[in-house]
Amino acid sequence: MGKESREHYVFLSGAISGVIEGVTIQPLEMLKTRFQINTGEPLRIIPTIKEIIKEGGVLQLYRGGLPEITGLIPRATAALSTLEFSQRLFKSWQADGSLKTQYAYLSGGLSGVTEGVAFSPFQVIKVRLMAKEHLGRYANTWDCLAKVLRSEGPLALTTGLGPTLWRNCIWNSLYYGTMHELETRHLQPLGSEVLEAARSFGVGLTVGMAATCFNAPFDVVKSRFQAQLPGERKYTATLPALYTIYTEEGPRALYRGFLPKAIRLGVGQTIGLMVFQRCLTAFGAREADEPPPAAAREMSAAWLAFSDPTGDGIMV
Repeated sequence: MGKESREHYVFLSGAISGVIEGVTIQPLEMLKTRFQINTGEPLRIIPTIKEIIKEGGVLQLYRGGLPEITGLIPRATAALSTLEFSQRLFKSWQADGSLKTQYAYLSGGLSGVTEGVAFSPFQVIKVRLMAKEHLGRYANTWDCLAKVLRSEGPLALTTGLGPTLWRNCIWNSLYYGTMHELETRHLQPLGSEVLEAARSFGVGLTVGMAATCFNAPFDVVKSRFQAQLPGERKYTATLPALYTIYTEEGPRALYRGFLPKAIRLGVGQTIGLMVFQRCLTAFGAREADEPPPAAAREMSAAWLAFSDPTGDGIMV
């Protein structure tokens, strides 16, 4: 089967990575959203977790999970397929087939655009369901969607698209560009499957947390936009909203929810990227002359270490 006929597996790989990422990090997404839309005293992680569980049990940590996890399928598909195909395009411009540094970062930024457009409607429903202020207003995901469409119209599902694009393009550019540079130019085999898998997670978490320092304020603005109901539109534009939050609540307010957000992005996106790269390799959808990146090698190594712990070729 030719390479052209396998390119649809790029989209399938993105969808699979989205589901796995969503299930893994949903409780952190709940914490992050609660922190960001809170306008009072700064919240603390453990008391907030206890409060959420008190509201509806452990499963309350997954409230809003259906639109979030469902949305991660088109989000991951759009972002990772854009990343993959744009990188292939930029490589075709070079005689040696390499991806120059500036194009690695540009590919990441482009993936943020398609991700934002695909994911924003799901985020609106998620934020409405997770907001403490709206408890009791919506029975479930479908009730929330119906009420939003009925009372606010379809355009309400694009609320917060502006800050979403700022947030995604900044983070994706920094994360995917830096990860590509590290994987292709700096990470060398360690001689240990376990160490390589641990390194992949550690590097991804570190890069993800560093990138979050630059996009966190836009994520706060995005959540504030999407939590608003008709008649209480305090925030209407991205940059003025940043200024309003800064002047009224102080600079720390722009980094509310930073820790759960940074962990959520670092862990979630690293898992998503590793799953995506591994799926491409498994489906034979990676370009013929392109070896699996470090993250895919390390995920494969981790799986082999788990399934064959004795190294004698007998899988558990």
